[in-house]
Amino acid sequence: MYVGIIGCGMMGKIHSKAYSEIKGINVKAVASLSEEQSKECAEISSSKIASIDEILHDKEIDIVSICTPTDTHKKIAVEAAKNKKNIFCEKPIALSLKDAREMVEICEENNVLLGVNHVVRFFHAYSKTASLLKDGIIGEAVMARMYRGGVFPKHGWNNWFNELDKSGGVLVDLSIHDFDYLRTIFGEIESVTSRTIKKTPSHPGENRDHALTIIRFENGSLAHVEGSWAEPENAPSKFKTSFEFVGKEGMITYDSDEDSTMRIQTISRKHPAFSTSTPTYSDPYKYHIEQFIKAVKKGKEVPVDGNEAIEALKISLAANKSAETGKSVKLSEVL
Repeated sequence: MYVGIIGCGMMGKIHSKAYSEIKGINVKAVASLSEEQSKECAEISSSKIASIDEILHDKEIDIVSICTPTDTHKKIAVEAAKNKKNIFCEKPIALSLKDAREMVEICEENNVLLGVNHVVRFFHAYSKTASLLKDGIIGEAVMARMYRGGVFPKHGWNNWFNELDKSGGVLVDLSIHDFDYLRTIFGEIESVTSRTIKKTPSHPGENRDHALTIIRFENGSLAHVEGSWAEPENAPSKFKTSFEFVGKEGMITYDSDEDSTMRIQTISRKHPAFSTSTPTYSDPYKYHIEQFIKAVKKGKEVPVDGNEAIEALKISLAANKSAETGKSVKLSEVL
């Protein structure tokens, strides 16, 4: 099976490495506007450098990975689908629901699969927590607190993360990870309330870089989600995540800065309190791509499809709207 990778920045390199380690998969070509980054991806994946158009029209290529800035996803995906390519697209799926829905529709019309890389679901600490919550280890989960943040991402092509019309800002590009994950835990969302500020003086532009969102779920659960691109350049870790789930019979906590250890505290004799290290060697990107490839080969559903990605995007767009208006926003208002 042959793969083409479009976009050779940080995520393009991650995709290149993942595909190159999967048996029976050959990255045939990579494409990027950056000659230097194209060479790096080609070296990682032992592939050739091509143009975007060449990849999209290569009849041997079965899967196209889209690792470009978010505002370009729809255009590339539409052409890929028309050329009968299965698509593995980086998150967020798009910047608007209109574009995202068009991507889903064009893939359905051309009978190709669309997977979106909401990869946090497959990070060990998160997948393990989802399993523990499903097993009821802390009883019914009713509250959550999530943090995801680091220094401002300067690795983007032409600093695209700093342009709201290209990245969607911290709520659309970063916090969407936690929004998507929480939806798999608590179900559908009733409303969100968000506030954003600009904290980092080290990069130009008006894109706000720190956000706090309160989510009210239809089942009555609550979540506090904090996303930040405002960590100082001299921070001990350039990126960190943490979470806390509170249930009626206990609590699960995790902090990537604390030896990546997950702690489970319970009041149940059946499930005594314990701590467990989460492996840092497992590759959730490779795992997700492997599952997508299996879906393509067997004609099955992909792990995270376009419709799931649309639901995550709705939450981010509602959060942005709340931050702009200063009011809570119901998900039903985001069309």
